[in-house]
Amino acid sequence: MSALRSTAAVLALLSAGPLLLAAGTPSVEHRLLDLTNDARADAGCPPLRLNADLTEAATAHSADMAHRDFFDHTGSDGSEPSTRTQAAGYPGDYIGENIAAGYDSVEVVFRKWMEKATHRGNILNCRFTDLGVGHVDVPGSRYEHYWTQDLGRPPGR
Repeated sequence: MSALRSTAAVLALLSAGPLLLAAGTPSVEHRLLDLTNDARADAGCPPLRLNADLTEAATAHSADMAHRDFFDHTGSDGSEPSTRTQAAGYPGDYIGENIAAGYDSVEVVFRKWMEKATHRGNILNCRFTDLGVGHVDVPGSRYEHYWTQDLGRPPGR
């Protein structure tokens, strides 16, 4: 399945019903953005902005891992992070990706990423300007919770 077709399938699944949040509760995307930007500020990096194209790619990859029972940066169709983000419409090819599985809270995922040098390196890379967040919860799957954080910088920035 191509990255574009798998992205379309994920978006169809996600649009099947509304996301209900308690009043005043930040979305998973905004909570992870806040944690990421707090860490970046402590390191002297500018804040990231949420980007819809990166979020589409990240969500599609999390769903791909959850529904096809694997955990890897390479998608089930052989796609790599930069391929997926470009297929979702993101113009840049300077991409970083963090993935996690099995953690049921944003805070735990973020802490685990910060404990690993390669993930922390992506988060604290001051050259990134944009962030996409994908979290998919599939009860009965191997890890149930799958997380993808795509970071990018478009050309010319």
